[in-house]
Amino acid sequence: MTGQMARRVKLGLSGLGSISQRGILPHLSLQDAKEKIHLAAVCDIVADRAEVTARQYDVEQHFSDYDEMLRRADIEAVAIAGPIPVHYTQVMKALNAGKHVYVQKAMTVNVQEATDIVNLRKKTGLKLVASPGQMLNQTQVRIRNLIKDGALGKIYWAFTSNVGGGHENESFRAGGDVLSNVDPTWYYKKGGGPMYDMAVYQLHSLTGILGSVKKVSAMSGIGTPVRFFKERAIDVEMDDNTLLLLDFGDHTFAVATGQNCANTPTIGFGRMVFFGTEGTIDMGQAVGGVEVNVPKRLAGTLGFPGGTFKFGAGAPDIPYVTGQHMRIQEAHVYADIAHFAECIAENRDPIPTAEHARHVVEVIEKGYIAARTGTTQEIESSM
Repeated sequence: MTGQMARRVKLGLSGLGSISQRGILPHLSLQDAKEKIHLAAVCDIVADRAEVTARQYDVEQHFSDYDEMLRRADIEAVAIAGPIPVHYTQVMKALNAGKHVYVQKAMTVNVQEATDIVNLRKKTGLKLVASPGQMLNQTQVRIRNLIKDGALGKIYWAFTSNVGGGHENESFRAGGDVLSNVDPTWYYKKGGGPMYDMAVYQLHSLTGILGSVKKVSAMSGIGTPVRFFKERAIDVEMDDNTLLLLDFGDHTFAVATGQNCANTPTIGFGRMVFFGTEGTIDMGQAVGGVEVNVPKRLAGTLGFPGGTFKFGAGAPDIPYVTGQHMRIQEAHVYADIAHFAECIAENRDPIPTAEHARHVVEVIEKGYIAARTGTTQEIESSM
């Protein structure tokens, strides 16, 4: 990152539901964000939500039709924050319209769609940032470097758990006004679910740290067939209970899960643990930061402490997230968007790439195929 950008990026935001109302819009309204990004237009299929949002955040233009925003708004870039199943169409339209693209996770629901995006982005030369930008987090970069430098010896396996109660219970949705009464039904239909929405975070982390997945096996199903949002029944069509077994090659394995159920505070959301012949790294809420255990004899040769030491406790080490941003939800999303804006303004290559997002999408898609067929699936893409 540089201290001063040459210009502000003119951005259109598509999708004004939960993540935008709780996170993106409050972050972009802060002064330091305004110095990087000019939010010039907002769009949502609920016309009243677009109008009220524009008025609340002093945005010049608002739309209920995405195509119209691409045609009429004075923007050079689009941030796509709607439901996952609309990502592919909106990304492709934006790239074809000559707009740089930020897209929320997961980038698409299948690898063919992801490949279309990768190819079109290359053809146009436009910038594309695909959340989640896990490797913008310097704590995760340090973990990757420790492992690469041999702090743990030979990595045997890793573990991560991504457990959440489901979108219908979010306190944000309890209100009755047009901004907070956001229906979560899409999440329980095809293209939703905890793998694309939650486990995607740690799949980006695992691959960012360990490299590309070679094979995947899985078990998956629907544990709760009917859920309720404000007393209205929702038939669940997307798996809400999935366990992946990942093969990174060279006999290094990982377990990654995505479930809509209760969680335990001793594990916490998104906790990752790496196990090697010489030591372990435990990253998660339960240890108050990152706990590293390595023998002193090894530490002395590699230049880091021996025995047990910790780092990364307290505030996450994410660029752009300072001051008031630390008190607003979805700070990691703001970091991705701020990085996106700087890459446009300074003509730099993004760290969270479409290729990385495609690889993770393939792992998820092939995981569902593995669970359905009972056969291990080969992963063809890399990062």
